[in-house]
Amino acid sequence: MPVFTRSELTPANLLKHITKIHSENYGDTDISLITRVFNDVLDLFHGKRAGFHRCDAKYHNLYHTMQTIPPFIEIINGWNASGAVPKISSDFFAFGTIGVLLHDTGYIKEEGDDEGTGAKYTLTHVQRSIDFANMYLREIHLPPKSIPYVLNIIRCTGVTLDMNIRFHNDEERVAGYALGTADLLGQMSSPDYIDSLAILFNEFAESYRFEGVEQLHGKGSTLFANVDELIRSTPKFYEEIALKRFKMMGSMEKYIPYSYDGKENPYMAAIEKNIATIREKWGN
Repeated sequence: MPVFTRSELTPANLLKHITKIHSENYGDTDISLITRVFNDVLDLFHGKRAGFHRCDAKYHNLYHTMQTIPPFIEIINGWNASGAVPKISSDFFAFGTIGVLLHDTGYIKEEGDDEGTGAKYTLTHVQRSIDFANMYLREIHLPPKSIPYVLNIIRCTGVTLDMNIRFHNDEERVAGYALGTADLLGQMSSPDYIDSLAILFNEFAESYRFEGVEQLHGKGSTLFANVDELIRSTPKFYEEIALKRFKMMGSMEKYIPYSYDGKENPYMAAIEKNIATIREKWGN
């Protein structure tokens, strides 16, 4: 299966894809826990959860969350198919997929938070997502011993990678690094990635205003002046940051071809096509 297009990223298609890979790995199609969280996340993003606004971030929205699911489950599938150890169990397949579904919930505002959009939380959304996940997973009665696994998996996302996460076991680490990798693969491989960078810049700009430009400069943060600068910087981001992060997380992307009969990684191929287009049109 090639990289999903926007029109193909529907809940029905994704649940079908999850079920297929779960069946191939574990011999059954029971993804009831994943399905429950999936439906609850749909309600959350659509503004149907009490106490929360509808997601109003234009880039880190439900579409972005959906983009992350295929590469994540294909990494796990490929990891198991390759014979790598430890084999990822059905429990950690579920914990990781739940982590995907919850990893950007920190962009959603609570009722009473009426200023701006959730994009203002760009620089703090990972911790906000962890806080929401902790509350939500207790609410649905996920066993208390399992909740820290999901929270650590979510910690593997975000602008910077925390290499000091104290993983509880290797399955948790693999699932976390698979999510951290899929988070970048899903968005950067999208056919509409270049067009969406203007929307991403607007999210950055709102977060700059919310956090304070001078304060961010004081922390040494990289701030983009305009959309053109962000687009021109993307090849460098890919080569000097994204690829480095992939390597730091164990090169999880190399397991995806096992889900495609050993052929090329369609996500990496699509990313390189997007990078080549940027270089051609913007001269970098």
